[in-house]
Amino acid sequence: MNKRWSIRSRLLLWIGLPFTLLAILALVSSYLLLSRQINETFDDMLLNAAQRLERRIYTADGVLRINMHYFSVSTLGSRGEGKIFYRIREADGAMIAGFSGLTDPPKASHEPTFYDVDYAGNELRAVALTFPFSRGGEPVNIEVVVAESKEARHTLTKDFMVTLTGLMVVTGLLAISIALLAIHFGLAPLSAASQALRQRSPNDLHALDDAAPKEILPLIQSINHLMKRMRRSIESTQQLNADVSHQLRTPISEIRALTEISLKDTTTSPVHANLREIQRIAEHASHTVKQLLKYAKTRSELVDTSHLEKVNLVAICQDACAQTAPNIYKQGQELAFDLQQTIPNIVGDPITLRWLVTNLIENASLHAGGRTTYTGVITVALTANERQVILIVSDEGTGVDEAQISKLTERFFRHNNHSSGSGLGLAIVEQITTAHSAQLRLANRPQGGFEVSVIFPSII
Repeated sequence: MNKRWSIRSRLLLWIGLPFTLLAILALVSSYLLLSRQINETFDDMLLNAAQRLERRIYTADGVLRINMHYFSVSTLGSRGEGKIFYRIREADGAMIAGFSGLTDPPKASHEPTFYDVDYAGNELRAVALTFPFSRGGEPVNIEVVVAESKEARHTLTKDFMVTLTGLMVVTGLLAISIALLAIHFGLAPLSAASQALRQRSPNDLHALDDAAPKEILPLIQSINHLMKRMRRSIESTQQLNADVSHQLRTPISEIRALTEISLKDTTTSPVHANLREIQRIAEHASHTVKQLLKYAKTRSELVDTSHLEKVNLVAICQDACAQTAPNIYKQGQELAFDLQQTIPNIVGDPITLRWLVTNLIENASLHAGGRTTYTGVITVALTANERQVILIVSDEGTGVDEAQISKLTERFFRHNNHSSGSGLGLAIVEQITTAHSAQLRLANRPQGGFEVSVIFPSII
């Protein structure tokens, strides 16, 4: 049996197959039983006809005669299809009446003998009856043979079987309908559990309701146990992130602090250049650690969507702009926030959404200029329609090679190797976008520069 067959199909097969075999066996048994009963009934009627024919024989002037000119037994026919043949003769072969060509019984006997015979192109069932008779005081043996064609037997058997087969088919259809209904209600708890899992967020690891029939309770308990283990694994990962944050950020901060102190004391020392390089490396390491931690925390499977809330994206964008503005202006760049309409709320996590906007601004600041430092405007814009809220962060820089746009969200991929950065900015943005059921679009602007669009589903 195909392992991919559904439980419903398997149950139908194992219910339908035995039922079909039993139905076939019942039909065959019924056919054999009906054939025997019908043949016995017709044989009794045939013997009765022979005995009645026997009673019509008499003697006149020493000659055997029969007191009818023809012989017909209508009760043996079926809708006029049956044919009757008879023969009356003395045991020594002298004919009295009937059809002389009828075949003799297989053996002579004083008991009624039934046998099959062919006559005049007809398949006949015959009975031979031999009895003693007195002809003018002289004892003789009279043999009476009555034969009937088998059409009536076959027709009656066929009618019975057609009726029985029809009843079997109707019963089978009713049984299958009842079985389908029973399977539907029997599998309802399993279907309910399956639907509950399909409707869940990929990050919802709460236990399923275990108020289920005892047959599927072990499955529900196994699923709940697996979810519990997954939740513990995620909690361990989150704890590891916190530990990494503490263990790495602290020593890196100490290195940066010591480097800055040393630079003040060694303005003319030969090691000044080395200290500057150490400071740059420490700042890059600090930024990379922060980005790695953000990347780990924003993995979609670690985000519990059940804790998302209604948030004001306008306020989040304003906070992100205020947070990044000092560094943007320090680089000789400008930051603009474009808001020309009322923006509805969205469902999301305020912290990760702020990371998203911040990363998009910082990414534009670092890479918009290509080989040179960017000195143009970075624009953060919000628009909305009936169903969507669209966040667009754009610049007026050199843009990105079209062949590389699809790779921008890969971890550690940097299309601009002339600028600092971890190569995780857009990867983090993509994960936050996925966790919020949003769409991420990257494209070069027709008028020059690059833009990133994040399309959120809005709520009323």
